Amino acid sequence: MASGIQQWRRFTFFDKEIVKGRDGKPLEDLKRAKVIASTSTNGAGDGQLIFGCDDGSLCVLNRDYEANHIHSFDTSLDLLAHSAGDTLIVIGVDANETKQTIKLWKTDKTLVEKENTEPAKVISILPNEHPDAKICAVAITDRHIALGCQNGAIYFFASSDLIKEKRYKFSPPFYQAESPITNLAFSEGTKPFGSLTLYATTESIVISCRLVQATHTNAGISAAVAVATSVSSSLTSTLRDRRPFHITSHQQPSAQFAVTNLETQMGCTPGCAVLTQSELDGEQQFVIANSSGVFSYVGDDKRLGLAIEGEKSTVHWWFNYLITVTKESPKSSSTSKTKPQSNILSQLVANQTTTEIQTLAVYDTNPQLTAYSVGMSSIQCVLNEWGFIHILTGDGELHRLIEKDLHSRLRLLFRKNCYQLALQLAKKNRTSKEGMAEIFKQFGDYLYGKNEYETATDQYCKTIGFLEPSYVIKKFLDSQHIDHLTRYLEELHREKLANVDHTTLLLNCYTKHPDRINRLAQFIGLNETTPSTADVDLTFDVDIAIDVCRQANYLDEALALSAKYRRHDKYIKIQCQNKKDYDKALKYIQTLKFDDALQAFRNYGKTLIRELPKLTTELLKRLNPTPQQIEQEQLPESLINLFMNNPNELLDYLEYAVKQYPNEHLGSSVYDTMLELLLQKHSTTKDAKERDRLSEQILTLLKNSKIDIDVTRAMVVCQKYNFKAGVICLYDKAKLYQQILQYQMENKDDDEIVATCRKYGDEDPQLWIQALSYFSKLKGTDGCRKEIQQILKYIDENDLLSPLLVIQTLSNNESTTLDLLKDYLIRKLRSEQEQIEKDQTEIRRFRQESEYYVQKVKQLETDPITFQDPKCSSCKMDLDIPCVHFFCEHSFHEHCAYAVESANSAEITYECPLCSGDNRKWLGLINSQRADKDICETFHQELETRQDKFGVIAEFLGHRLFDKQ
Repeated sequence: MASGIQQWRRFTFFDKEIVKGRDGKPLEDLKRAKVIASTSTNGAGDGQLIFGCDDGSLCVLNRDYEANHIHSFDTSLDLLAHSAGDTLIVIGVDANETKQTIKLWKTDKTLVEKENTEPAKVISILPNEHPDAKICAVAITDRHIALGCQNGAIYFFASSDLIKEKRYKFSPPFYQAESPITNLAFSEGTKPFGSLTLYATTESIVISCRLVQATHTNAGISAAVAVATSVSSSLTSTLRDRRPFHITSHQQPSAQFAVTNLETQMGCTPGCAVLTQSELDGEQQFVIANSSGVFSYVGDDKRLGLAIEGEKSTVHWWFNYLITVTKESPKSSSTSKTKPQSNILSQLVANQTTTEIQTLAVYDTNPQLTAYSVGMSSIQCVLNEWGFIHILTGDGELHRLIEKDLHSRLRLLFRKNCYQLALQLAKKNRTSKEGMAEIFKQFGDYLYGKNEYETATDQYCKTIGFLEPSYVIKKFLDSQHIDHLTRYLEELHREKLANVDHTTLLLNCYTKHPDRINRLAQFIGLNETTPSTADVDLTFDVDIAIDVCRQANYLDEALALSAKYRRHDKYIKIQCQNKKDYDKALKYIQTLKFDDALQAFRNYGKTLIRELPKLTTELLKRLNPTPQQIEQEQLPESLINLFMNNPNELLDYLEYAVKQYPNEHLGSSVYDTMLELLLQKHSTTKDAKERDRLSEQILTLLKNSKIDIDVTRAMVVCQKYNFKAGVICLYDKAKLYQQILQYQMENKDDDEIVATCRKYGDEDPQLWIQALSYFSKLKGTDGCRKEIQQILKYIDENDLLSPLLVIQTLSNNESTTLDLLKDYLIRKLRSEQEQIEKDQTEIRRFRQESEYYVQKVKQLETDPITFQDPKCSSCKMDLDIPCVHFFCEHSFHEHCAYAVESANSAEITYECPLCSGDNRKWLGLINSQRADKDICETFHQELETRQDKFGVIAEFLGHRLFDKQ
């Protein structure tokens, strides 16, 4: 299983540098700390590097490499880990605690922020409860926690929200190993199983534990199924405010794991296991490293082994790179003679004799190469964040490896003629087709120079569509290369990129080929037994040839001709009617253009849907027409008839069309059909969750104002399938609130009636009155007391009915008693009394003001006015004749006062400059009220719409509506 790592080519795909702060100096905070454990937040909170120190604190670095220390534990910090989401778990020992304490942080915000330095959850384990041994390994997701102990026990806990969970209970261990657990890792919801898998290691075994249903059995797994018992542990948990709370006894469903022994004679030390995930297919692998090598596992299978020698300290994964830290054994003088050390290792040994020397290597498993290797002294930890590989050494220096860009890496490979590795690297990095073609060209030139013409032709064929064909043709014009030229030209024709000259050249090659007849038959799409001629001008009628082959039962030949010369209808007809191979017919339709594929579905769609309903429906979804094509071809209406006996597939197709096609191009029949299918499915479905989902989908469809739906037909089908929510939704959409209330009254939905009044009562207050009348007629033990009180409260607040009408309405209900109206009448009488007192106060005030203004007018008419101000009120200069005095007791020079010419005479009048503005405003308001011709109509409209009728009359009296003209 193991492959020799020594055979891999070595390259330098990374640049190493010392991390420096904003001041340009190396980080000093890490030089004073001894790191016990470390992790990164995988991008959460803008990415963070977290180091657990021996003094129990956390050292957190943000993106700018600014350090902040968070006090975590009083005594010691043992473990920390981060989920793939935003949950950090830290395990350590606090003062006065006999057992370890578990603390959780949310890292969606950076931990250096003041409000996020305290843990979101603190879990203290009671002395007599599980776990009952020291925790030495931990794994976490945002919903699960796994703990491994020194006594070999593994504990598991699951919750929908680990932070908000109030009942932390670790059941007795579901697995018991003979030695301490060294590593734990979760694989959640990805390939190959799509379920939760927990990997665990000791120094002698490797196991996988797959979470299964409580009643599920799996006879195919050789290991025993371990069941977590139902005895719950009582924990003392603490929130941010650190107020402890004790958990009461609560039975959670037990978890059941299918445990498989992956290795029984081999394991790994702590830190020498990691969960990896492929960027290409998302497959997760569990990788362990030991002195024998590196091994990976997927589920219950062992996948890969790499013979990497040396004692491993840690192993990590970054994108598709495997990172190992290997301890270098001290070399004796005799050994050095036979196997010289590298320059880096020699310097480290010579200059740091007391420092442990370690080698950090970065391996790319696809392609198989060593991307980087460096010897360093006493590596404390390796972390991946912000697109870099960070390395903390024993002297407290933080280094980072920066990956070179793809162009630089490819240039290194080209320099060493490693074209196969270059192709694999470019493909993995999703290089464009143009870039891949350039690599194929260089690879082909390299092989051509080595006289490996067959392999070079393979590479040149892969450049078709990007490289000019004449470049390759010139290389193979020699007669000894006719086979290579023929193969290249055939491929050029297969790609539909050949011109007339290329075709002529290919035919000339066929005439010079020893097996020209068979090769020519192959070129025109026929097999060797099909009649052919030496004349390669395709003068025969393709349609007749296909028909003849079909009649003679040469179906493969007929299909070859049909496919080559794009006789789509004939190809599909043969597959469906003769060969009955509907799957190939669908695959062929998948290769067609939109117009051809649509015509094929119209001709053979019913047959294909009848035989392969799901595959045909999926292919219909992939048509991807343009908006213009949707309108011209009337999609999807024109294809509804194909699903005559397949309502589920029709619903699936219509749901897709509604999501993907523009609403303005879809007819009402699409939505009407989709609505009826949903209602039909809703009426026959018994699953509650599915019914709720369908109900929500139907209501969303009915509420969508952007679609064209026949409301009348929708109402009919909703009533047909007794879908009450749909009926109410349609009434609501049409703003027929009275009908909604009437519909609920007919169905005796008493609770919904009050809710309807609350929802639409502001727009139509009459709903409350109708509801009151309805409940007043109901005969019950309590006389609908609760509902009537709610309605009376709203009527009172909005003054919808007079108290007399309320009493008359409720008198119809024999169960209604006077105490039901007592509070309402008291409030009403008190309100009326307060209004009377308020009105009387206003009347007295108006009378006093009227008497004051009457006295003022009389004084102006009878009493003289003495002007004693010797200054002009405008320019403040001494008055001199001529001057103007006004009744407002202002005096002005004649030239300072406003002169106003009369429109009817030559008489000039004056206005007070200080008072004329207010006077004109009030005169204008009076004139505008008198001149308003539409005031009567406005009055009647306001009187009909507004609830305060008396207020409307008083307002228009103030506008002098009823003055005599």
